Amino acid sequence: MTTHRERAPLAEALMGYRERGASSFHVPGHKNGRAYAGEGYATEMLREAMRIDVTEITGTDDLFHPEGVIQEAQELAADCFGAEESFFLVGGSTAGNLALILTVCREPGDILLVQRNVHKSVLNGLMLAGAQAVFLQPEMDKQSGLAVAPSAATLASALEAYPEARGAIITMPNYYGMGSDLRPLTDACHERGIPLLVDEAHGAHYGQHSQLPMNALSCGADGVVQSTHKMLAAMTMGAMLHVQGGLLDRSLLRQRLAMVQSSSPSYPLMASLDLARRLLHTQGAGAFTAGLAAVEAFRR
Repeated sequence: MTTHRERAPLAEALMGYRERGASSFHVPGHKNGRAYAGEGYATEMLREAMRIDVTEITGTDDLFHPEGVIQEAQELAADCFGAEESFFLVGGSTAGNLALILTVCREPGDILLVQRNVHKSVLNGLMLAGAQAVFLQPEMDKQSGLAVAPSAATLASALEAYPEARGAIITMPNYYGMGSDLRPLTDACHERGIPLLVDEAHGAHYGQHSQLPMNALSCGADGVVQSTHKMLAAMTMGAMLHVQGGLLDRSLLRQRLAMVQSSSPSYPLMASLDLARRLLHTQGAGAFTAGLAAVEAFRR
């Protein structure tokens, strides 16, 4: 018997579309890849993807107003990653960071507390929002000399100096995979009634195995962006935004996501998010057993 975790509703709907072999009287113009018929072996890989490269038609749902298979796929993602609500991103974690900043910083001049060594998408989000950044100095890991998250004391000092701040955004893990417990940072933000946003682009695997660090959601973060294509199995540009709690305006967030993403999202890309989630949902911690064993062997 198939459990809900074994479902991949969006991917299954696209396979059904492919198997029906229906004629396309809608975009995209390659007509399920038929435009490349006879063009040789080099186009065959592309044609396979194009057979499920559809648009918003009956049965395929709508990313920005999901009511069917995309809604179900996103609900399964929320269950898998421990969120109250999850959103598929077709513009990488960049789209999620932009949308979160534009949700929190509604007026030009709004202040956001920002870890100094952030991804460029965060800086771009600040520019788009017309927000002011108060930069937080990250801590330095003594053993490696690499920058990690700011300390709770640094964040508390910034919150004291800038009580009007709309939120804080932290990068966790850093680009070397190093993470730490974010609960003190979350507590500091929540005492002020503001959200902690986390760019967890390189940490979609966090919290999925006992030997891996806690993920940002389990530490209480309000909005978390993950590049599902980096440490999990989605296609490049496939990412997710996970939210919980009442400090983010969900309605505004949906509007911001529609604003910064293409109105013609890639269905093969979204299907890969659905399948990457299913892989993790069904295998659980076992998905990381071989990889962690290889790491330990390399250490020895």
